[in-house]
Amino acid sequence: TASIRREAIEIDAVPYYHMADEKTGYIVLSRFNAKASEQTKEALLELKDQGAERIILDLRSNPGGLLSEAINVTNLFVPKGELIVTTKSKVKKFNQEYRTRNKPVDTEIPLVVLINGQSASASEIVSGGLQDLDRAVVMGARSFGKGLVQRPLKLTYGTQLKVTISRYYTPSGRCIQALDYWNRDDNGNAVRNTKFSEFKTRNGRIVTDAGGVSPDVEIRELTSNDLIQALQQNQLIFNFATDYYYDHEHADVDAFKLSPAVLKDFNGYVGKSDFSFETRTEKALKEALTNREEVIFNDEITADFKSLLADVEKQKLKALDSYSGEIQKLLEDEIIKRYFYRQGLYDYYLHHDPSIMTARELLGNPSKYGEILQ
Repeated sequence: TASIRREAIEIDAVPYYHMADEKTGYIVLSRFNAKASEQTKEALLELKDQGAERIILDLRSNPGGLLSEAINVTNLFVPKGELIVTTKSKVKKFNQEYRTRNKPVDTEIPLVVLINGQSASASEIVSGGLQDLDRAVVMGARSFGKGLVQRPLKLTYGTQLKVTISRYYTPSGRCIQALDYWNRDDNGNAVRNTKFSEFKTRNGRIVTDAGGVSPDVEIRELTSNDLIQALQQNQLIFNFATDYYYDHEHADVDAFKLSPAVLKDFNGYVGKSDFSFETRTEKALKEALTNREEVIFNDEITADFKSLLADVEKQKLKALDSYSGEIQKLLEDEIIKRYFYRQGLYDYYLHHDPSIMTARELLGNPSKYGEILQ
């Protein structure tokens, strides 16, 4: 039983910043609200005062927000007057260019930007812009791919309709929209773009469009796939972490370590659940069975198809072992939050997170950092 008192809660755009080591500052930017650039600037200046000579900007799982704040955050690291975003529409009045308008904080400090599959919209403007201008090394996994601009139109009775009016383009001219709403599958769903065009950054590096921002350095633990997404959508990782919390004790986040036995327990947990996940292979096999051609289908072929479907089902559980690294990362994040909340998770990240460790290593090697941006 709990008593809950309602009150207005102001959510920080920058919930955490800290020195990752003696020379590296770490800033988490979780959303692009009205205070995003102001709080990022404050964190950057304070870390520089503490001795930071290089910065890690964490945009992982940042869903986006205000376009103006995305430009202002980028402006902290690039000069005034730089083109960051262009919007293009069928209606000419919606065609606009957005440039930086303020004096930057530091245009030279080495910078790594972390992204993942949940980094979207304004996060992609910042990461894509800094990548196109060769101002930062982007690290992690391909971002979400939201390159559309919406505008609310007022309707009656205090309601609004949000209408897509244009697409936005990064400085190199690429649109990173992943879903193609002009073309749909048999179920009416937008299809994912599979044809990528090449563009060049300021230094002539090749980057692509039509599927999110692709990192310069990929971190395997941050990559996702249909299986992992299904585990998350079915709340299996969330629920397992909750059950784990009631059966185990952890007093110190620095001493936290997820044993291999926990991963084994999770695999058993998934096996006993009503986890439903249909692969593209299964869909194709079931469709073939449903719309089978009587001329060539007989009982023997039908039995082979059903046997193959059964084998695919068994292989899905084995696939949990194939992606144990990615699943362990998600389990660690969820379990740590149960004991030490988000603050504790960020403390843990500083010395255990694969992305931050890789970023620190890269930033500590100026020649390798420079080679990536050339």
